[in-house]
Amino acid sequence: MELKRYPPLDKAFQPLEVLLRDYEHRAAADKGCRRLVVNLERNQGYCDWFELSLLPEGTEEALTLGLAERVVKTFLWARGGYRITVAGARDVYGHIRDAYRAGGAREFDADFMSNVYERPFEVKFTDDADAIAVTRGNPSDVGRHLDGCRIGFDAGGSDRKVSAVIDGEAVYSEEVVWHPKLSADPQYQFDGILDSFRTAAAHMPRVDAIGVSSAGVYVNNRIMNASLFLKVS
Repeated sequence: MELKRYPPLDKAFQPLEVLLRDYEHRAAADKGCRRLVVNLERNQGYCDWFELSLLPEGTEEALTLGLAERVVKTFLWARGGYRITVAGARDVYGHIRDAYRAGGAREFDADFMSNVYERPFEVKFTDDADAIAVTRGNPSDVGRHLDGCRIGFDAGGSDRKVSAVIDGEAVYSEEVVWHPKLSADPQYQFDGILDSFRTAAAHMPRVDAIGVSSAGVYVNNRIMNASLFLKVS
C-alpha cells in the first residue's frame, strides 16, 4: 500500500507524520526490523518515551538517521528535558549524540535545554530497552470551575489583557499596549502586571484566584525562559 502523500503546492515539502508513517510501515514489513526506544528525562525525574520500528542497519541509513533525529528533536521540544537515553540502535545513538554535542547540528537545542533545567545536557545509550520504556509524571487537575471572583490575565509581548470575572460572567476587560521585550529592568514587567491585576480587582468585591497565560518555559513555578524578559539578564 502506498502511504506517501505530498502537498500539491509544494512538492519538496515532506510532512513528518506522512514520512514517518510510510517508513514504519516499510520497517515493520522487513524481517530485519529493529526496535528503537528513546526516553526523555526532565525535572524531578519526570520522563516520557517513544518507540519506532527501524529498517535493518545499513539499509537506507541516511533516511533512518535523519528521520530518527528529527523525531527526537520534535519530542524534545514537545516535552522538554536534559537527558536523552537511546536503546536498540547504536548507530542512531551515535548520530543523536553527535548532533547534540558542542559544534553539532543541535548544539542550540542542547544549550537551550541545559539552561532551562540547569543541568548538563546528556545523550546516553542502554542495552535495556524495556527499562527506559517508562513514563513518570505528576499530573494535576487545575480549575474546571468558574465560581467566585477571578482575574484572567494574558501577558503578551506587545500588549497585556486582563478580565475580571464574577461567577463566570466578565464584568470588566481591558487591553494595554506595553513593551516588555525591550526592557532590561524587570521592574517594568512587574509594575505592568501588578497594574493590570489591581485594575481588574477594583471591579470585584474580592479576588479568589488569578490565572495567567504567557509564552515561555516555566519549571517548578520559576520562569526559566520567556519572551517577556528577553532583555533581562
